[in-house]
Amino acid sequence: MNFSFQIIPFFKGKRATFYTILIEGEELSEGDKFLDNDRVNQNRHFADLKQVLFNLKDKYGARLQFFKDEGLPGDMVNALYVRRGNLRWYCLRWSNQMVIFGNGGEKNVRATQDDPFLKNAEYGLRWVNQCFEKAVEREEIWVTLDGEIQGNLVFNKEDYIDRR
Repeated sequence: MNFSFQIIPFFKGKRATFYTILIEGEELSEGDKFLDNDRVNQNRHFADLKQVLFNLKDKYGARLQFFKDEGLPGDMVNALYVRRGNLRWYCLRWSNQMVIFGNGGEKNVRATQDDPFLKNAEYGLRWVNQCFEKAVEREEIWVTLDGEIQGNLVFNKEDYIDRR
């Protein structure tokens, strides 16, 4: 799954800065799609998840204990979740100060790969993670100590496809 995208500001707090992804050709960011999803909004854990988000932003920072590892070993793909809840908001947790949010939803299957929508959300973030890491390696972007991403936040897929 390869696509062009840009990383845009989402929420900035005292302890953490949150970004989201805007896929080329889309009007809504992935984070906004999650927040605007009716099934997500009707989930009994949604209010708790939003409270956790705002507590992380302003009180605690993006501490690891609030995230579940969802990706491959060595990547940054995680999910923000509420314990004993089935709501997953996929993200790249880069540090306690910076998170890039994608999309997500209710996880009613054992494995994310068993739900096409969730699989797409997670695999999309794997692509974003690959591009982000390459851009950092190339020194096209960097993350400040307070979690701010600086540099060129527009990612054209042609620049990041592995040509072996």
